[in-house]
Amino acid sequence: MSLSPSDIKSIVEALHRSEWDTATIVVGDVSISVSRHGAAAPLAVGPASEASAARPAPNPASEPSSRPDASEAAQAVPQATVDTPGAGTLVAAPSVGVFWSAPEPGAQPFVQVGQRVEKGDTLCIVEIMKLMNSVTAEFSGTVLEIHAENAQAVEFGTPLFTIAEED
Repeated sequence: MSLSPSDIKSIVEALHRSEWDTATIVVGDVSISVSRHGAAAPLAVGPASEASAARPAPNPASEPSSRPDASEAAQAVPQATVDTPGAGTLVAAPSVGVFWSAPEPGAQPFVQVGQRVEKGDTLCIVEIMKLMNSVTAEFSGTVLEIHAENAQAVEFGTPLFTIAEED
C-alpha cells in the first residue's frame, strides 16, 4: 500500500483544519510527518518499520476533527505570509516541495523583482510528489525580492518572496 499525492494533500488539509500541532502517518514503508505553524516535526531516517502506526500529537485543548470529505480535500492549502515592518510582506512556502518559478522549463517566470502583482496572480508553483500547487498573491503589491531559486527544494515556511503591499 502507498500514498497518492491526493492522500498526502488530504492529510495536510486535515491537519490544517484540526487542532493538532503535528502528526506522523506511516503506511507501509512510507512515513510522513506534518506540522503547523512551523512546529518541528520529527524526521524519519530510512524506511518505516511495519510495526509503526500513525502517531498524531493532539493539542490538549480539543479533539481532532473528523476525516475530510472529497469537497474539503479539493481546497487549496493556504500559504504563509509574515509581515516584515517597512520591508514588505514575506510570502512563505505553504508546504514541503520543489519551487518552480515558471509554468514549464524554458518559459518566462511567473513574476520578477520590481513587477506589480494583483491579488490572485500566480507567484510560483510548489510541486509536491508531482502534484503542482500554485502559490498566489493574497494582496496587490510589488515584488521586492525572490528568495528561492528555480528547482530549489523548499520546506514549509521557507521564504519565497517579499512583496510591498499596496493599500
